Amino acid sequence: MKTVVGVKTYAEAETMLRLGADELYGGLAAVPNHRFPSQSFQTMDELKAAVKLARKLGRRFSLLVNQPSFGARARRTLSVAQELDADGLGGCIVRELPMLEELRALKLKARLTVSSLALCFNLPAMKRCRELGASRVVLPFQLTPGEAAPLIKNPYGLETEVFFHADFCCANVDPACRLWNLTRRDQTCRFPYRGPGGASWRMPEANAPQKMSAVHGFLRSGAQYLKIIRMHDFSEELEVFKFARIIDKLYAKASGEDEFVRLGEKLYFTVSRHARNAWKKR
Repeated sequence: MKTVVGVKTYAEAETMLRLGADELYGGLAAVPNHRFPSQSFQTMDELKAAVKLARKLGRRFSLLVNQPSFGARARRTLSVAQELDADGLGGCIVRELPMLEELRALKLKARLTVSSLALCFNLPAMKRCRELGASRVVLPFQLTPGEAAPLIKNPYGLETEVFFHADFCCANVDPACRLWNLTRRDQTCRFPYRGPGGASWRMPEANAPQKMSAVHGFLRSGAQYLKIIRMHDFSEELEVFKFARIIDKLYAKASGEDEFVRLGEKLYFTVSRHARNAWKKR
């Protein structure tokens, strides 16, 4: 499976390409892209440099256009996409279908990818995305491997991209979730809350074996691309990327799902960023 890695600076892009990332994606702070501006490239010149480097190395860099924008902001988004397209932009990752239509009308060389935030949950939605010019769909977090299998094997020629569930999988429907508004901090869904009788309660999360089982299911179903999310701490993102490469090799060697899950769980607690974080808490 090919890796698609999120970056926010030229240095990060250069590092990930050197380590073997198959594709990169990122946003521009001036263009809405569903994350804080600090998680995007700060200048157009730096973003252009990353796009050109990826193209020089035969890799693809995609621009994030995965947040609603209207009026002047929408025009700015389209202008940025056109300018980057002239420098070898590989793709645009789009949330809103009207924006997908606008980008298609520009006749860009860059390919169009439908963001997971568009919530493409079924084949009719996949078909509509194809009609609007998309060549790839990023499947939402909430689809299980069994639910995703028909979409991965879709009859419309659409590529599919899935998140690296072994590291991160949001329990909520991302674009509809407003839990972060409680404190303006990331992942407030992970905070402990006081329940009846003073007991502590937190939102349930898949455990390591369940995460490994999901990864195995997506690999078995034939998903072509594995998505590594952007992170504030790039050192953690490097750990995730390395972990994903190890897990991909494990899939090729394991005799079946049971062995894959068993060995993957061991790796989860020894070589992933979760092992490092668990050690810090001791």
